[in-house]
Amino acid sequence: MSGLLLSTVLPGCARPHAELVEKPVPVAVPLKITPPAELLTCAERPDGLPEDPQLVAQMPTRLRAGVIRLARAFATAAGRLDRLIDWNAPGTCAPAGER
Repeated sequence: MSGLLLSTVLPGCARPHAELVEKPVPVAVPLKITPPAELLTCAERPDGLPEDPQLVAQMPTRLRAGVIRLARAFATAAGRLDRLIDWNAPGTCAPAGER
């Protein structure tokens, strides 16, 4: 009983009154802006290094790690570019298995 009594006496414990407030509704508008043709060109993927185990063994470890980092960064950027192009023009870039 004391909890009910305190809520009527202390204004901070009283239940707030609900008020209706009209909020603007967001509207999605499709954009019809097409990027220039040179920006819709799929990423070129050159042939990698030779897969000869003797050549890999001759490459110093730090150099090999740097080449791997560069290759991964290139693959990430090329994949991002292809996804962006496919988002603008679906089916433009071939999937990774068909390259």
